[in-house]
Amino acid sequence: MKILITTSFYPPYHLGGDATHCKYLAEALVKEGHEVQVLFSWDAYGLKKGYANKEENWKGVKVHKLKSPLGRLEPILNYIIGTQPYTYNYFKELIKKEKFDVVHHHNISLLGSKLLKKIGDYKNLYTAHDYWLICSKYDLLKNGKVCEQRKNCAMCCLSHKKPYPLAKIDVKDLDYIISPSEYLANQLKKYLNKDIVVINNFVPSIKVESKIKEKDYFLFVGQIEEHKGILKLVDLFNSTDKKLIVIGGGSKSHLIKNCKNVTYLGFKPLNEVYAYMKHANALILPSQWPENNSMVIIESYMLGTPAIASNLGGNPELINILDSKLIFKWDNFEELKERILNFNKKKYKTLPKLDFKRYYQKYRGLLE
Repeated sequence: MKILITTSFYPPYHLGGDATHCKYLAEALVKEGHEVQVLFSWDAYGLKKGYANKEENWKGVKVHKLKSPLGRLEPILNYIIGTQPYTYNYFKELIKKEKFDVVHHHNISLLGSKLLKKIGDYKNLYTAHDYWLICSKYDLLKNGKVCEQRKNCAMCCLSHKKPYPLAKIDVKDLDYIISPSEYLANQLKKYLNKDIVVINNFVPSIKVESKIKEKDYFLFVGQIEEHKGILKLVDLFNSTDKKLIVIGGGSKSHLIKNCKNVTYLGFKPLNEVYAYMKHANALILPSQWPENNSMVIIESYMLGTPAIASNLGGNPELINILDSKLIFKWDNFEELKERILNFNKKKYKTLPKLDFKRYYQKYRGLLE
């Protein structure tokens, strides 16, 4: 089939796991014999990180880097007042020219929701990597707690210093919404009258090339932000004799200082991240918000390393596949401490393979 993937970001011009998923999916579909094209916003990356040229290796995927005359203003306007003429016309002409069998949207908030409207004879899919369809802040949090009402969204955005989108998101033209977790699917079902199919994320086979000297440690990989629970995790390890290695960056990274029990490495190349992940006792995700279906847990499993996570969102579904005892109550770090002090990696010799073969069994049915 001929497939178009739309996404705000695409590696190497990306920030998080949603774009990584798009890359994994595009390249895996090419290997299955499909023709795959990707449309992403270079302006969105320019807005977040600046227009830096990076080494590009598309691996058989035809990639369209959207660069508007409005520059960084284009993704801002796409998000707040709706898809702008440059972005929409590029999308429309691409559809008209290529005649895709499938258009698969992902995180397109910075391309604008108008792209969800079907303008051709194709299967129209959307994968929800966050709560954008039902939450203007993406994260479903209000004053630090999961929002159950979905009221006063504009004031909520204002109080949290987030932009409020004026453009309405219309999902009526979508054939299917894919949710990587049951939790997210259930949240979407409360407000959307659409078919929602749960398909866990996946990662391809991972080869570890880098070597490290560290031994007997736990690992955190992710954004250094309050909602990730990393600052509380650092405090926890400083009260034990166990070792924690932290990889990632964010606005709170200056609060993490190397000390006896915590080593902060900042950003690391992917090969090095995988090396630290492979040799860790366990990966720890103490998230203080309802994450969807963390790619790092799946990557950890594929490298033979178990994970410990809080009980919010969709992550417990991944942990339950292995051992429900590795889940802790999100606000009970004494419970997490007990898990860490009594952890035995040898117990977890066989981990689930959440790879493309498992993902594709369901996904192929949506394409046909």
